Amino acid sequence: MLAPAALASAAAAADVRLLEWSPTSPSPVEYSDSRAGALICEYQGNGSPASPRIEPDVFVGVLPTLGHNEGFGDSVGEVGIAVTGDEYFSCPASYPNGCFFGAIIGGYQLTGTVQVADRSVIDAAQARRVFDTAESVVRSLAEPAPLWEPAGGSLRGAWTAQELATEESVAAALGVPSVRVIRGEGGEYAISRLLSTALSGTYWATYADDNRQAIVSIAVLPGGASFYDEAKRRPLTGTTDVHAVTGVGDDAYLSTFRPTVSGAPGDPIQYFDVKVKNSWVQVSDASPAVLEQLAREVIANLS
Repeated sequence: MLAPAALASAAAAADVRLLEWSPTSPSPVEYSDSRAGALICEYQGNGSPASPRIEPDVFVGVLPTLGHNEGFGDSVGEVGIAVTGDEYFSCPASYPNGCFFGAIIGGYQLTGTVQVADRSVIDAAQARRVFDTAESVVRSLAEPAPLWEPAGGSLRGAWTAQELATEESVAAALGVPSVRVIRGEGGEYAISRLLSTALSGTYWATYADDNRQAIVSIAVLPGGASFYDEAKRRPLTGTTDVHAVTGVGDDAYLSTFRPTVSGAPGDPIQYFDVKVKNSWVQVSDASPAVLEQLAREVIANLS
């Protein structure tokens, strides 16, 4: 346990409860932290009447860094926090809802936040105790082993959209003159909580033509076959029209997912998911024929 419940509640000045993590979208990238061996501990309570959308939240995450340390650096840069040695702790005046902390401890990266609707209720000393307690737990851990790889290997990782599929090939599949990458994993579009994607070569990107009438998204989770199985076994609410597809990878299926947008159902999105070479490939947002064509291309590119 990185932070006991009583300590989390004291830091948030509210009764907070341990959250059981679950994916919020069908994306394989949602599982990248687990793929990298991360440990996450998060407690949450109810929002106040004045700020119902900001719930008391205590979050602590530990990630074997293997020399990357992306989340640590991003947190520092985003909030402008000074680093002392290899750690930071701050409840900055520029951020009205809480405190940030982090440390590089041997081969691990520790990051966390204490967030509330009204910062005046935060006891910085209690928030510091959350950090100190989590830090002591991490210091007791053995050094992390190299990233686990499945027997028989997996697809190669991707760190850019071009490694998944070139813009030219995507445009040809969509039947349009050209497309460009309009977003991808990282920065404001990062899906993984601890920014762990670089550790395993997990990546996603969305391609579109200039009018955004032709669009497709591609994602890969190398070594993520077990997470494919989990997601298929427990589909998200809003998933319908699931159909098996033969002849692609070791297992594949088409489905439709309707996300919830601002409390209401959004437009349905078609997904094509493939388990192949102990990995998970996903292509979405286009016709089934285009999805299958691009999935085969991605598999070939990363094999």
